[in-house]
Amino acid sequence: MDNFEQKILNAVSEKLNDGTVEKLVQQHIEKGVSKVLEDLFSWNGEGKRLIEKKLSEVMVPAIERHEFNQYLIKLDSVLTEIINATVLVDNRKMLENFKELMIEPNRREIKLSEIFSRYCKHVAKNIDTSDLKAFYEDGESYYENVTANMEVEHEDKAWFRSIYDDCTVKFTCEKDELLNCQVKLSKETDEKNWRVKGCGECIDIDSLQNLSNFEVFLMTLKRGFVHIIIDEEEDYDDNIEPEEEPEWSLN
Repeated sequence: MDNFEQKILNAVSEKLNDGTVEKLVQQHIEKGVSKVLEDLFSWNGEGKRLIEKKLSEVMVPAIERHEFNQYLIKLDSVLTEIINATVLVDNRKMLENFKELMIEPNRREIKLSEIFSRYCKHVAKNIDTSDLKAFYEDGESYYENVTANMEVEHEDKAWFRSIYDDCTVKFTCEKDELLNCQVKLSKETDEKNWRVKGCGECIDIDSLQNLSNFEVFLMTLKRGFVHIIIDEEEDYDDNIEPEEEPEWSLN
């Protein structure tokens, strides 16, 4: 054995005996475990989903049980005073909507058919009657009825694995597209009832003045974690009589 080979053997023997090999093995094990944990808790990892589920099971009920009435009474008093002192229409509407959003829902669940009933009242009150036929008979005047519709569209996730189910509920009025709106619902696949995930575009303080009472109602359901019971799956519609009455005409 020449001098060069002896040096190699001595170097290998030294590294085997000074703990270098053990250290390298440990480093690779740490990297392997770290990679497994990274995959486990990635955005679609099983660990992340389990933690989200457990946190939701613990935190949501705790929030729901918390009593906010003592704060709402004070807030209601302050907002009422501000609204009464405000003369600008836009500001009054914004404050009134904000006040409605702060009211704690008095129920923990609601049927989808009840939400549609609220939408029908919204249509009856706010429908644009300028293009509706007016009728005058027996001393009464009234506009033609309009149709309000509700449609539930479940999101197809056959191509995407998820522990959540999502659907969109569309509320439409054939005679006034400005009254159309939609709300997104979501639930875990093993749960029975749904919750409001989103309703319309992002709402900020400036847009409060443009929200309808129905949109504020939907946002209140979302903020209050109210459970939605889908009791109507098929297309649902109803004939609505506008609240506004036409002025009498001799023509």
